Amino acid sequence: MRINILRVPEGHSVVSQEITATQDNAQGLAVDGAVSCTADLDRFQAQIHARVRFSCTLALQCSRCLRPVHQPVRGEFRLVMQEKGRAEERGFLPEEDVDLVFDDASGEADLTPFIFDEILLSVPMKPLCSEECGGMGVTGEPSVTVEYQAGAHPVDPRWEVLKKLRDKTS
Repeated sequence: MRINILRVPEGHSVVSQEITATQDNAQGLAVDGAVSCTADLDRFQAQIHARVRFSCTLALQCSRCLRPVHQPVRGEFRLVMQEKGRAEERGFLPEEDVDLVFDDASGEADLTPFIFDEILLSVPMKPLCSEECGGMGVTGEPSVTVEYQAGAHPVDPRWEVLKKLRDKTS
């Protein structure tokens, strides 16, 4: 999401864009379609406070059965942008406390890396196609859930000693 700093007026404004994932900016994420972004901008002189909201769908793989999963991701974050060289002036933040320092000569601030960082942080560690997913079977096909039935299989007689010990202690 590129914001033309020169066109951001004093006070409140809203910018909406759709950005596409490329190899350069997506950090290895498989984004299904475009990322929809909206930025609420509040400008006061050479400082802009932004609240950025995003939503997209990621093409992931179920960590149990390895089937494709389309995971919707939404989020928001805030950042402070400030014109370069204004840190010494009264009322402005030091540059190390600002998220993005922009140069008025370039005229643009690129928020795309911030957006994809937030998307990356939103990806679940172990995506699942469903909570009931049984995972992979021995044959490599998704397994079928089998209910355990007590007494369905004969117990090995070598375990009888432990069974007696359990019954004695309980």
